[in-house]
Amino acid sequence: MYLKHKNPHGGDIYSHDILLDLSSNMNPEGMPKEVAEAVRSSAESFGVYPDPYCRRLREAISAAEKVPYDSIICGNGAAELIYSYAYSLPKDRPALIVSPTFSEYEAALSAAGIGTVSYLLRKEEGFSLTDGILDLDMSDYCAVFICTPNNPTGLTADPELLERIASTGVKVFCDMCFLDMTDRPDRYDIPDLIGRYPNVMILRAFTKSYSMAGIRLGYAISSDGGLLETMSEKTQCWNVSSVAQTAGEAALECTGWLRESVRKISAERARMTEALVSAGIEVWPSEANYLLLRTDADLYGEMLKRRILIRDCSNYEGLGKGYYRIAIRTEKENELFLNALREVYR
Repeated sequence: MYLKHKNPHGGDIYSHDILLDLSSNMNPEGMPKEVAEAVRSSAESFGVYPDPYCRRLREAISAAEKVPYDSIICGNGAAELIYSYAYSLPKDRPALIVSPTFSEYEAALSAAGIGTVSYLLRKEEGFSLTDGILDLDMSDYCAVFICTPNNPTGLTADPELLERIASTGVKVFCDMCFLDMTDRPDRYDIPDLIGRYPNVMILRAFTKSYSMAGIRLGYAISSDGGLLETMSEKTQCWNVSSVAQTAGEAALECTGWLRESVRKISAERARMTEALVSAGIEVWPSEANYLLLRTDADLYGEMLKRRILIRDCSNYEGLGKGYYRIAIRTEKENELFLNALREVYR
């Protein structure tokens, strides 16, 4: 938990009187009813310690991802796995972070005593990752951190470019937590990628796709068994609760529900993009369930006056003042935001 440390993330609905939260990117359909029911019906079993090996959950993930059981490690949310990975890296070189991106990479590396170097994506190139990154000598870094779809841009990395980076031999930490929220969740052949490149680790989570942020459940996939063992040694024994394991197993049975929710999100994303552009706001063409915006107005402050919370992205390296991120919610919720936007820009 935080004490006096300022919360650098979205989703802080506890500090303000909020009507609508667009600052965190949960699936707007909410948690599947099957997940909630599985948790309720299993409540009597929560009086014993959870399985410290997450056996049933890993078997279910193995089947869903088509990867070996032994290539999976589970964690208390994706964030814990970011930290255990950072603590498992050598400290003789800095890590390279493709930015702007999720701040927990740098926070975890700093906690582990590892320096960082940012590879800044260019606005002129639409904040897309290009093969210009290959001009760097990857042997200078202990690892490279890539988020795809990236947070906050919503853009994915080209699969071929990702492989070219991996082929240099550098450790690649590839955060794919939002991949299931795109129209092409199968754009990366994860079994093939980890099979051919033991230096690649894929990060996944139930948090956003199944609206399970409060449950805290993520997992990572790698064919480097030694690295997974080291990561396991950096965490406490019962880090994945019985509630989380039960919820994860149930969620993996809801893939049809997930794809239908993404279909709705895609339609709303297109509608929201058009409305924002019509209002004169700069918008990037996201592939995920959120949009990166830029405007000269104090959009964060104006929305907060109207009890709507959005993500101020001024603390993202490579962005700055005037950049904001909004989640794509239901049609009704999105209309509330657009009505508030019309008040600001009238």
